[in-house]
Amino acid sequence: MPPLHGDGHWFESSIAHLINKNKKSIMETLYKLLSDTQASLFVLFQKTWLYHWNVVGEDFYEYHKLFGKHYEKMSDQIDRLTEHMRYLNIKPVPTLSRITEVSHIDEANSGLDIMGMVNDLLEGHKKIIELLNQIAEEAENQKSRGTTNLVDDLNEEHGKFIWMLRSFSK
Repeated sequence: MPPLHGDGHWFESSIAHLINKNKKSIMETLYKLLSDTQASLFVLFQKTWLYHWNVVGEDFYEYHKLFGKHYEKMSDQIDRLTEHMRYLNIKPVPTLSRITEVSHIDEANSGLDIMGMVNDLLEGHKKIIELLNQIAEEAENQKSRGTTNLVDDLNEEHGKFIWMLRSFSK
């Protein structure tokens, strides 16, 4: 059976066609959520990395260091999530253009000051948590314990990112 993937505009697995031509696979929703979240996390990672490079001002060092720690952790998160997807036989979204197309997070805004960057990243982490919560709910429905455990871990890490960014913005 060929692996599932987020290549096309319609994310349907070959399994769906084997079960019933008129019904989606039971796991189809979970696979789509995982793929969209992986793409969204990649965009947030790239945005954080870009802001890390472009932060300026009086508090440069603190923000540069904070953003650096965040993008390093997100790099590991992307790897964990993608490896889990491969375990489930889902191929990650293969191109940058497709990643930005399916992402629930917009690309970086190059015209932001430090507080604009912090707020933009804060909103991005909130969106990731929303997506992770959707995955957790669907994974529970499908009794996919490994998926639930993974997204619970990622959810906690993004909650910590939110706390740190909020603390910097006060």
